[in-house]
Amino acid sequence: MDATDPPPPPPPLTRKRGREARKSKEAAPPREPRRARSRSHVPPPPGAGDGRGGDGEEDVGFDLINRLPDAVLGDIISRLPTKDGGKTRALSKRWRPVWRTAPLNLDAGDLAPNANGAALAVLVTQILLVHAGPVRRFCIPAQQIHERPAMVECWLGSRRFKNLEELEFTVPEDPFYGRSFLLLPPPPSTFRFSATLRVAAISQCSLPDCTATLALRFPQLRLLSLQEVIVSEHSLHSIIAGCPALEGLLLKRSFGFRCLRINSPTIRSVAFHSPCCGDHCVWKVGFHLEEVVIEDAPCLERLIHIERAMGLGVNVTVIAAPELEACVLDDLDDGYYRLDFGKVVFKGFAVINYTTPVSSIKILALIRDNLRLDRVIELMRCFQCLEKLYITASHYGATNCWRRKHWRKLKSLDICLKTLVLDNYRGLKSQINFATFFIRNATKLENMIFTGGRSNGNAYFIARQQKLLEFEKRASKTAHFHFTTKKCYYDWVHIKDVHDLSIADPFECTC
Repeated sequence: MDATDPPPPPPPLTRKRGREARKSKEAAPPREPRRARSRSHVPPPPGAGDGRGGDGEEDVGFDLINRLPDAVLGDIISRLPTKDGGKTRALSKRWRPVWRTAPLNLDAGDLAPNANGAALAVLVTQILLVHAGPVRRFCIPAQQIHERPAMVECWLGSRRFKNLEELEFTVPEDPFYGRSFLLLPPPPSTFRFSATLRVAAISQCSLPDCTATLALRFPQLRLLSLQEVIVSEHSLHSIIAGCPALEGLLLKRSFGFRCLRINSPTIRSVAFHSPCCGDHCVWKVGFHLEEVVIEDAPCLERLIHIERAMGLGVNVTVIAAPELEACVLDDLDDGYYRLDFGKVVFKGFAVINYTTPVSSIKILALIRDNLRLDRVIELMRCFQCLEKLYITASHYGATNCWRRKHWRKLKSLDICLKTLVLDNYRGLKSQINFATFFIRNATKLENMIFTGGRSNGNAYFIARQQKLLEFEKRASKTAHFHFTTKKCYYDWVHIKDVHDLSIADPFECTC
């Protein structure tokens, strides 16, 4: 047969029986033993994971996280909210023992916000018994200090609190007038963390006088909140002086001092409130905040007056704060609030002295019962670098007509506004005239927000307002207009606790 000839076809397959089948098995070469297949070499099908419901990329990322040391995983868990940190035990066997030894973030409000005091105390005790690691953050209601002082002292006295970084005694948002209990000093163990604390929120306490306070030093403290606290003026300034790294100070519904003076090279945010409870105050403390003086604060960025106090005024004097960007002008009782920048002095919304504009202010909130356009234009002349303006008013001027009245001022006024928020907007004629002034003259406007009631989300209301406000004649072609319903009960300042002091814009609603 030639080499080019095709090979003969194979013989037909027939089933062998009996002796022929046995002879063919004996003649065949021995078969190699089957090797065990390694599962690691078998690629998983697309979309298949490890049972956690993620895709391949998520599984790879999770595996990379699992390879981190226990100390790093523990630090991650301690930064999570309390409930979420406990849930990490369900991720895998690798995470189960980590939570028990990780630095504990214990926030009682996050665990059981609606529990009564006794049930919450039992829950906190159980967690401290189960958890074996150090405590990084400890946050409990101040109510526990008065109802269970011995138990709180036992908690704080544990050696696992040795390197505590955050200690917070919280209070509810509702007013405290009429509460019958007397304010006690903080638990004695509170002050043994002075070398490690970074955040301290002291509430519903009576701080010791200067003889004890002078010895207090908090070298690492960044944020300090005193809420519903009785403290003397000398003791308050001694505490501030003992915090060389302080960045945020919150004084809320506190008594015992008339003047707050700020001399700090590090402080960035100061939020204060002058409470007035009249004869309803069970503590009978006559001194309330009347004056705030910023003597030397080179890093101060936010100076915020929070919570309305009808009938009480605060005189604010800014001597040296070159980086100040955000502040509030409040004029609820027609001139009781005084703000002195040196270059410009305001009494309420009235400009009583003016030499040169304040160039550092970029965010401003205006609060007034009856707001007129000519007053706002006068304020714009004093803050010529203003980028964000928040306006809260229950009533606006009678007409707020401007087309003929303000032409001369417009020629010398460069409006730099990028964001304008009008609160309590209802589409009244005076509000429309007020808004159209900025729509027609703010050449750099990017966002204009109208917040109000439910009608602000109505399609018919929005379509009608678009026509009345004449959006097509806007001075800034890149401006966007938003109609939203009010989501929260905060009038203008969204500072709820000490951690909100680091928010860049305290007037922006994030609810």
